[in-house]
Order: sequence, then C-alpha cells, then structure tokens
Amino acid sequence: MVKNPKYHYTGASIYPGIYQPVFTREQEPIQVKNSKPPVNIIEFPDYYQIEMPVPGFQNNNFFIKTQGCSLLIVARKEFSNAIEEAHYHLHGFRYQYITRNIDLPHDADTEFGTAEYKNGVLYIYVYKTSCPMQNNQNFIIVY
Repeated sequence: MVKNPKYHYTGASIYPGIYQPVFTREQEPIQVKNSKPPVNIIEFPDYYQIEMPVPGFQNNNFFIKTQGCSLLIVARKEFSNAIEEAHYHLHGFRYQYITRNIDLPHDADTEFGTAEYKNGVLYIYVYKTSCPMQNNQNFIIVY
C-alpha cells in the first residue's frame, strides 16, 4: 500500500468542532494588556479637571506629555509573580500598559498643568487661558 504524503496522519485531530490550540502554554507569545480607560473632562470657571480611573498604579508610573491642546497619558506597571500565580475568577482591572490621547478645548493652557493620583484615579488640572495656545511641548508631573 502506498501512502500519499499529502494526507500524512500527525496524531492530532483536526476535526471541525474540536479545539486544538495553536500554541501550548509554554509557547504562547507574551502579550501586553493594553487598555484605554474612560475619561471625564469637567469644566470649571477657571480650569478643566480631567479624571481617569486607573487602579493599581503609583504616581511614578505615569508619563504625561502636552502638545498644544492635546494630552498624551502613558502608564506602565510591572507585575510580580505572586499575582501571576493567583487564581482569579475574574480579574477585570489589571492594567499593564495604558495609553490615552485626550484633545482638550482650545482655551486650555497645558503649559501650567498639574496632576495627582489618589484612590485609583488620576486627576489632571489644566487652567483656562484667553490667548490661543502655541504648539509647545511640556510635561506634567504626577504628585
């Protein structure tokens, strides 16, 4: 009997409906969980307050860059193996990497912004101005 190499049996079932993973757990590529959290922009008479919920971070995990009336918020966090070994039933707020670009109103003065991180929420305060903003680049430090 001559076997056709095109139909060589490999021992793995490829019957439709049976799940066959492409990678084993050890071969699975490492994926970075990226998230885009929701943002509130609240207008007050003299300033804007931007709120972004990001639980589990610290104030030194954030990088906030301004350019004109635009904010770029980046946060990165390392997780320990103790968290990896835990068996969660649902783990819905575990961010490893966050990036968010926010366009602010034209009267926002991003040159003198401040930020604070408390109780899992990032608060950014940007004053209003009557002069149109230039396309200047600045950084905001999170306290």
